[in-house]
Amino acid sequence: MFVKSREVKFNLIGGKVLSPPNIYWFSFSGLLIVVSLIALLTMGINWGIEFEGGYLVKLELDKPANVEDVRGILAEYADQALDKSIVQTSEEGKIVTLRMPYIEDPEIRKNTITEIKTTVDDRYGVAEVLEEEQVGSEWGREVSRKAIIALAVFLLVILLYITFRLEFKMAVPAILALVHDTFITVGIFALTRRQVNPATVIAFLTILGYSLYDTIVVFDRVDENSTLYAKSGKMAYADIVNESVNQTLIRSINTTLTTLIPIITILIFGGGTLKDFAFALFLGVLLGGYSSIFVACPLLALWKEREPRYAAIREKAQARGAREAILITSARGGIVEPEVDLEDELEMELEEEAMEEEAASVAVRKQKKPKPKPAASKLKPSGTKPKQTAPKATSKKPQQRKKATTKGPSGGKKKKKKKKKKR
Repeated sequence: MFVKSREVKFNLIGGKVLSPPNIYWFSFSGLLIVVSLIALLTMGINWGIEFEGGYLVKLELDKPANVEDVRGILAEYADQALDKSIVQTSEEGKIVTLRMPYIEDPEIRKNTITEIKTTVDDRYGVAEVLEEEQVGSEWGREVSRKAIIALAVFLLVILLYITFRLEFKMAVPAILALVHDTFITVGIFALTRRQVNPATVIAFLTILGYSLYDTIVVFDRVDENSTLYAKSGKMAYADIVNESVNQTLIRSINTTLTTLIPIITILIFGGGTLKDFAFALFLGVLLGGYSSIFVACPLLALWKEREPRYAAIREKAQARGAREAILITSARGGIVEPEVDLEDELEMELEEEAMEEEAASVAVRKQKKPKPKPAASKLKPSGTKPKQTAPKATSKKPQQRKKATTKGPSGGKKKKKKKKKKR
């Protein structure tokens, strides 16, 4: 990514599970999953009456109410399971919320709710009934069943779409990232004892859409780069994914931050129902941005690295790194080695392999090719003698021998002596 016109790259994706940086992301996600699982098993989900069925009464009181006293009032109706009711107070105890189990008999239900409100009014004074809602248990079970079916259909459609648009090995990590985000969000809801109601379910569905959108953006860039770099055979698949993540990192950060700002505003200044909705959105958007880079991408890289083509590229890259380490070590020991461009060396190796393969294929074709038979017109009968042809005259002239000349100290001296005598 570029920061103030300067290119900055991070090593965010590795080729092995237990080696940095993958070990950091998987350890953090594993810790969140374990905490969420413990919270769900020990504390459970705080379902709203829309899913379990029941009676909700929210009252504004004249005097602050004591939670234990209100629970004591409801405990008197233990034969109707009202001792399992949830009592919450706010505004310094002047607003009390009662979530009571559903009573099947309509006449008993009406008389019981009236008696409870009368008792609370006598002790604290009821200024106003803010909310009163009744939901049957059958309706809650039907809503839960339909929500599970809708979630299963949604995951199946997304799996088919990503497989058709990109590839199957990208669809599975994307679905796992969705499950990762949803499971941790529900676990944190159980840990904080926030209620799961229809508004929070809508928030969960929004989480799935946002997380999936960010993941597909990154995977689309991975698909483009893998097509670009796979032909050269210079980069392992984990390096291609890391390059793609760096190219889209600043976009993911900006999108996540601009989405979180209004959600944080609702979380701070919104009402009670809006705060639960905003809290689910806050967790989902934050986890969605995290999982699209640090969960889905490492899983994709680890899976694709097992393919024979990318495994061979990884082995060559490791061998190249070992040769580079040997050169550095020998240079430190005082042995000067010639500088070698590793990329050029890799290209030469690939060209040599291609030439060897081509030569082998040519040799195989030559062996398989049948030898041509001589034509019938060219065959000579055995009884005829071959015609004798006169030798051709050569136009070359015989080479003339050069006159031998005596060179040396004796010949030169004799000539000089004869000239002296004449003088």
